Amino acid sequence: MERATTRQPKPLLLWFDFSYRPADRELRIVAARFFRVEYSTRLDRALEDAGQLAPDALCFEVDQPDEARLQTLQDVLRAHPQLPVLLLTIEHWESLAVWAFRAGVWNVLATPVAEAEFEANIAGLAQVATLRRPPRTPRPPGAEAPQQALAPSSVDEHVARLHPALQYVRRHYGDKVTETEAARRCGMSRFAFSRAFHAAFGTTFRDFLMRARISEACRMLVEGGHTVTEVAFATGFTDGSYFARVFRHYTGTLPSRYRAPGRELPPASQ
Repeated sequence: MERATTRQPKPLLLWFDFSYRPADRELRIVAARFFRVEYSTRLDRALEDAGQLAPDALCFEVDQPDEARLQTLQDVLRAHPQLPVLLLTIEHWESLAVWAFRAGVWNVLATPVAEAEFEANIAGLAQVATLRRPPRTPRPPGAEAPQQALAPSSVDEHVARLHPALQYVRRHYGDKVTETEAARRCGMSRFAFSRAFHAAFGTTFRDFLMRARISEACRMLVEGGHTVTEVAFATGFTDGSYFARVFRHYTGTLPSRYRAPGRELPPASQ
């Protein structure tokens, strides 16, 4: 007699659609491969919906991240620090990254986004949601107010000065990338660059680099046709074991078990 197997239910994604444009049907189809998805479209009900539905992860889609929308996102983040959050926005990357990193957003994607990139991110979000990572450290009341993130002063000459480092990572994440070279491209000493980068983005340059590499690794693994070793070398890792450890740190699972469409998520206890 065959023993019945219990199928692990998909985690629940609460998708806040606060955009003005028609919904992107393809992105919703991709999300449904990894999550059960509920949608919310009212700013004034965001906290209530998050509390009632008890989701495992959140997605915020905003065309124009104005004060009201980002304040709502910040309120939900503070009320539910245990939930990983994906932010979709058409706002250019640098102007929002300062606030998003500090607020605890899991990742930010500029829309329109390539389906493969979105799939890699939504798969990673599902992994993190299933494994239930520890909550984010709560921010003190009033810190990093959303309106300040988008004010002209937030993307001032200090952040603009770091732009060469961001471009350096984007173009060379598969090569040997060093903080010393990033600092040189910004015309700064390594010590000054390290302090400036952390002050601007709320994270270290190394963490930013690793996030970029792991994001690309996720995309390649979901895309298929690449061995784990090939992915490791393509994203700047020269040691397979180290790549596996870093990948697991950022996604909650090993690259060899990273979920592709049609595969089961690992049990939450693993």
